[in-house]
Amino acid sequence: MVETEILGSPPGAKKSAPKLEIKYATGLSLLGLTSGLVSVDSLIGGLKRDTVALLTGSDIRLQAAERYCIRAQLPRAKGGLDGGAFFIDGGNSFDVYLFTDLARSHHLGYDAALDRQSLSRAFTIYELRSLIEGSETVFMARKPKLLVVSEVFSLFTEDMARYEARRVFRDLVSSISEISKNQRVPVLLTSASRHKTLTPILEERCNISADIVQGDGLVESRLLKHPWRAPHETITETAPRNYNQDALQMEAK
Repeated sequence: MVETEILGSPPGAKKSAPKLEIKYATGLSLLGLTSGLVSVDSLIGGLKRDTVALLTGSDIRLQAAERYCIRAQLPRAKGGLDGGAFFIDGGNSFDVYLFTDLARSHHLGYDAALDRQSLSRAFTIYELRSLIEGSETVFMARKPKLLVVSEVFSLFTEDMARYEARRVFRDLVSSISEISKNQRVPVLLTSASRHKTLTPILEERCNISADIVQGDGLVESRLLKHPWRAPHETITETAPRNYNQDALQMEAK
């Protein structure tokens, strides 16, 4: 059995009734939700309500995932979504220390930021499927503005029967499409690598697919699918900095 954890909230804590607000579109909100990382944002742009994006490659994908969660909490006037995120962790990758550090750097109280963040962890492919299929209850109760499925391929190991892996993964991908359609929130999926047999199944339902690999002072970026940008590859140079800082400097190929 898997359960959703509300970070920062003690068991049985009561929540105040939501307030009715009138929201207006701003220039930043129309651009979509960005990560604040140059290499990611320049490659795929902002995440919009109909976005289903697959981001693979180096550890920057994990930093981007948590940055999206934090920046979703910002007001719409500052490019946020004015709400929390639902993070389904398929690779035990959620870093609460990075999350709270990012909250501080974005001038958010880390207790309040944790309280708005929902987190569920899966340890088998069946738990992962169950969490995604059952996410409607989280959306009804918590009304997250963003869904992140971290390390979506990591539980589909080589010793698993290929037919069973494909069957479960197709169910999972179908549920992701339904969430995108019914909830109208951006969906981000991450993975360290691109699974040979499962990636094409997921890319059928994604409208953005990208890969970013860092190493030896260079960042190799590939845009494989996008609603309005042509597929392309770029190489950019980066100067070494702290993991929690924006590290990328753009340079013409």
